[in-house]
Amino acid sequence: MPPVVLLYNVGEPPPPVAAVHGRFPAWFRRLCEPEGVDLAVYDGVQATSPPPVRDYAGIVVGGSPASVTAPEPWMEAAVETIREAARVGTPVLGVCFGHQLIAAAFGGSVTANPSGWEIATHEIELTGDGRRDPLFRGLPDAFCVQFSHADAVDPDTLSAANGVRVLARNRATAVQALAAGDAIRGVQFHPEFTAAIVRDYVRARADILPDADAALARARDAPAGQRVFANWLGAWVRRA
Repeated sequence: MPPVVLLYNVGEPPPPVAAVHGRFPAWFRRLCEPEGVDLAVYDGVQATSPPPVRDYAGIVVGGSPASVTAPEPWMEAAVETIREAARVGTPVLGVCFGHQLIAAAFGGSVTANPSGWEIATHEIELTGDGRRDPLFRGLPDAFCVQFSHADAVDPDTLSAANGVRVLARNRATAVQALAAGDAIRGVQFHPEFTAAIVRDYVRARADILPDADAALARARDAPAGQRVFANWLGAWVRRA
């Protein structure tokens, strides 16, 4: 049987985006199927019992319109799921909001990004730890990925004593990717976004962006994001 990844789903795309492109599970399934991996979905907002993390080869904690800076009860359950996965060795990949939840699970703080919205296609740079990490195998030191976020992990609150390492950064966001121990990884960017999806995110949020036209002009394909997800599947999920 193929390995099964659990999508810990904690939100929905903006309605205009969902109307054209579907929901998050379809986007992650598109990344899993070519790699021979099945995807199961857990509703992390509405469900009342935690998922059995040992039953899955890996867990993806996805994006959300919610904010870690405005806690809700379901967020603590998600944080505890991440901690339980770390205890039993189930690999986790946090994406955007999920990345921020990982930071919170290991003692970090999330704040409104001082740089404001980071949306559409931008470049990130790997740190020394990032260049050595299997998550970025085969990628250059700098590459472009897709974004839609206004919060960010505060790097000053991360502790090496908790096994946390910063793997990537750029000028707008100091923690673009992180590692927490051997099996937990987080990326602030969206490997599941295509250029068409990120353009529609810009259009859906144009009324709250300082320059939507500039963001639309930056949006383009960013295959490195898909490579990162494939690397996670290969280095952690199949190994598990």
